Amino acid sequence: MKENAFERSGLKKTPNRILIYQLLEKYDYPVTAEEIHLDSYRLCPKPIDLSTVYRTLNTFAEVKLVRREVNDEKKNIYSILPENDHHILVCVECNKRVHIDGCPYHEVNEEIEKKTGFHIEDHNIEIYGLCPDCQHKKHE
Repeated sequence: MKENAFERSGLKKTPNRILIYQLLEKYDYPVTAEEIHLDSYRLCPKPIDLSTVYRTLNTFAEVKLVRREVNDEKKNIYSILPENDHHILVCVECNKRVHIDGCPYHEVNEEIEKKTGFHIEDHNIEIYGLCPDCQHKKHE
């Protein structure tokens, strides 16, 4: 668990919050509250109520511990907010997700701010294409 991130958030460390954060950490991709809820059933003698999972994830999003996004099915999905910028490559065939570190968009954000006066606090970029495995399959 990222102790520093939790401490900086100012949130009290309750058993449910710690468990939900730990469950989120094990995923390499964004998940729904329902997935976290199901994991709590599999891993805990006393599962966490779904309403508690939702409230906790929303609290985590408010204090910037997690990122809340909306997936293709219009469901909220959550992931640990990385300490460094990163973006995700998504294969349109197999849905493989590959994280890329670093951010080439800082200059673009500055330009957008200059043109619009809009202060950009965060961004989320997913880049869609074909992974090497799927490219190879298409050419067979």
